[in-house]
Amino acid sequence: MITRTTIGADFEGALAYGAGVRQGDSPKKQAELIGSSNLGDVSNPRGLAAEMQSVAGERSQCKNPVWHTSLNWAKGEQLSTAQKLKAAERYCELLRSQLSKKLPDEERAAYHVWEQHQVAVYEHHDKDHDHIHIYLNRVPLGGGAALPTGHNYQFNLKAIKIISEEMNLNPLPSQRQSFNDSRPPVQDTRQVVRAALVEAMADPQVQSLAQLQERLAAQGIEARLKRSKADELVGVSFRQGEAAVTGQDVGVKAAQLRAHYEPAQRQVQGQVQRSVAADLVQEQKQAREQLRQAVAAVLATATGGASFQHALTARGISWQVQKDAAEQSSMSFTQGGHTFAGTELSPAYSVEGMKEQMKVNRQAQQPQPAAQLVPVVQQPKPAAPEQRPVAAQPPGPELKPAPKPEPPKRKVPKPRH
Repeated sequence: MITRTTIGADFEGALAYGAGVRQGDSPKKQAELIGSSNLGDVSNPRGLAAEMQSVAGERSQCKNPVWHTSLNWAKGEQLSTAQKLKAAERYCELLRSQLSKKLPDEERAAYHVWEQHQVAVYEHHDKDHDHIHIYLNRVPLGGGAALPTGHNYQFNLKAIKIISEEMNLNPLPSQRQSFNDSRPPVQDTRQVVRAALVEAMADPQVQSLAQLQERLAAQGIEARLKRSKADELVGVSFRQGEAAVTGQDVGVKAAQLRAHYEPAQRQVQGQVQRSVAADLVQEQKQAREQLRQAVAAVLATATGGASFQHALTARGISWQVQKDAAEQSSMSFTQGGHTFAGTELSPAYSVEGMKEQMKVNRQAQQPQPAAQLVPVVQQPKPAAPEQRPVAAQPPGPELKPAPKPEPPKRKVPKPRH
């Protein structure tokens, strides 16, 4: 059995697909509702969607309340409807493990998703293998905290293993990954495997390929080595869970491992090891800088999600948007086997930061309204006052300066005898 989970915001579209009545779907598509919980009119998908949306509206901060999981059984494996419904109920029961680890064990054990959430289960008959679709409202009845979505890929791996063992189902071939959701797990695996390789190869205690395999196995990573008839290492691949990547995918090829660990390839014991490890670290730095410049160039002109994604694809860059338990979105970029979170490239490359930059680009590219020219009306200059000739006047009497007054004469007193 394999599974796929998507998180969304549109109950009506999701349930219309589940019921086989979505506009544009083939009329031959056969679907039936095989089970539900806490829902009313099960004959009307639109009514079910309205009921779920009403409950989700009690927690408006949950922007993506739709949890959609498909359970797919191996081709030729026949299950009864009761068995399929039992698998759906068991899957919902196991979802309690997604709850916060801060909750007491008693409170987590008493939480029943099937009883406390709205659930609709549809079975489809349009494939050559049995499969069902589980539609779950992440918001519980009466409001409250929504079911977290973080690490749902790892949760699905554990859930289907438990369900398969409990119901004695046939295991899938080891090379089978999934139907359509290989990109997110492969990108996650690339990042995890490369980080583990760089750390192990920089550790002087890991002196051989066998020790490298042991170190990676302790972290849940299987290293597969391919050798030629001459016993020369010619290929390497890695598997974590159901996702597999090659050495080229993670930027560590067989030639690098030979130079690092094969005694016949070493010229100076330890020196080559340190050199290869240093080269990997330097390569990581260069890859980060190249990817940062590429994303910066794309972001400088992108005006929306479509143009942003198209420009990334043209440069050979893949991307992934993830959400954590707090509904916070983050974006990672992959190029040439190197994966970095947006904020690793630049603190400004958060999802919100990139949206803001695209908004600025849209505003800058909008045509500016033409400036309206206001005609300048020249006011006529006021006419100069009329100049009239001034009549000649007879000359006036000549004015002489007034004589200066003479000082008074002092009388000299006569002498007394």
